[in-house]
Amino acid sequence: MSKAISLFSGYSQKENRTTNYCLLVLKLLYEENPKFLGEVLGTLMGEQIGEQVGVQFRQQHKRAKSIPDGLICQTAFTIYIETKNFDWFYDAQIANHLAALNYEAPGLKILLALGNFESYDENRFETVQKLCETTYQGKVVFASAGFEDLLDALRNITLPKNLADAVEDFGAYLDEEGLLPNWQYRLDVVNCAGIVDEPIEGQVYLCPATGGHYNHKRSKFFGLYKGKQVGYVALIEAVVDLHGDDDHQILWKNVAITDKEVVEQARAKLARWRPGNFPTRVFLLGELVATSFRKDTPKGMQGSKQYFWVNAKDAHDLAGQLADRGWSEWRAS
Repeated sequence: MSKAISLFSGYSQKENRTTNYCLLVLKLLYEENPKFLGEVLGTLMGEQIGEQVGVQFRQQHKRAKSIPDGLICQTAFTIYIETKNFDWFYDAQIANHLAALNYEAPGLKILLALGNFESYDENRFETVQKLCETTYQGKVVFASAGFEDLLDALRNITLPKNLADAVEDFGAYLDEEGLLPNWQYRLDVVNCAGIVDEPIEGQVYLCPATGGHYNHKRSKFFGLYKGKQVGYVALIEAVVDLHGDDDHQILWKNVAITDKEVVEQARAKLARWRPGNFPTRVFLLGELVATSFRKDTPKGMQGSKQYFWVNAKDAHDLAGQLADRGWSEWRAS
């Protein structure tokens, strides 16, 4: 049963509460100024959509058989939102939404998938996009956005203080619910004893693409551990699994780089350091910056990796923060 958007959500399911709060923030924007909502939707779904939000006023606007002195109009549009608190959308469910949306009143029709997209998959919505192009001939538009995209779009608008405060409260809710991509604040410290040359000289970390101990959570930074300290840190630009000469899978990209460039760089580095060694997981690293993040507890590193929460703009910033600090001073991820 349909419910009105409320400041005091009675929903028990997390996804329903999240949807309520997303719509509530957008509703507050619209009530303050339709232009605010238009800017957010334009950022998430394209300028064409943002421009159609709100009443338009025109003078001497030519029509087919007349030129009225004044014109006040509002373009019709309908937006469906499917919210997921995780990185998994069902094609069948989305297809049903598209079918229902197609029967809505004439005007612009959009389905927005709003979720927490932690993993990289360029083909995630390939089936959905084909449906829009073939079955609906472009009359129904599909778009996807992460919660962080919505939050960024909200923060990029100059809002009055009461709304700006509401946006920050909304951001705090998303963070507390784990709906923002925490990889941006994660340092992946990897035991590199015996393979120091590869990361430092080649700006690459290679490990078997076999899962288990070699699985890594998506992280922003890489830490090279040897001799009870992290001696270097680097930005992780991308991670790709190479299964053979013509078989690969991009796991994630942290910088603006094309798929082709990722695969070409990964294959070149594998050929340089471990030719013909398949399957291999290739971490493409940025500049390695020296630091001294010490393991100040007894014995060496337990396991092959250790995660820490960090907040740095780049590897130089992170290296400065970690220099001459001990692990016990830092919060593990």
